[in-house]
Amino acid sequence: MQDDEIIVEVNKVNTQFYHAFESLSTEMMDKLWKHDENVVCIHPGWDLSNGWLAIRESWITIFSNTETIKFIITNTKVRIFNNIAVVVCLENIETSVNSQAIKIGVIATNIFERNELNQWLLIHHHGSSVTNYIPPNISSQ
Repeated sequence: MQDDEIIVEVNKVNTQFYHAFESLSTEMMDKLWKHDENVVCIHPGWDLSNGWLAIRESWITIFSNTETIKFIITNTKVRIFNNIAVVVCLENIETSVNSQAIKIGVIATNIFERNELNQWLLIHHHGSSVTNYIPPNISSQ
């Protein structure tokens, strides 16, 4: 398989991750993450979550406290290293807190590992808030 084809696959899985996030679906996240003690997740402003069970609990907490969330992903860069894929992107987020619309930017690194079934699973997600965020001049879909 050519690198271009792998990049298309990885971008598809990365898009599925944000769809699961927008859907506030723990079940969808279950299918996207490697269920292992060595996976890592760092949400903006949170401490490190280490291991699938802790990460799953973090998603349950986020989803139960989120009314709506919408992502427009920009500035995506993908690098492939054998069975590891690194995606760096800008999460342009529209969310609602206490019925008030908020727009924020988060720089994210998502690392995927290809398993023996040729599936790309998340093994690392790290989001850092962008200071002085300016939303892109693109329309929501």
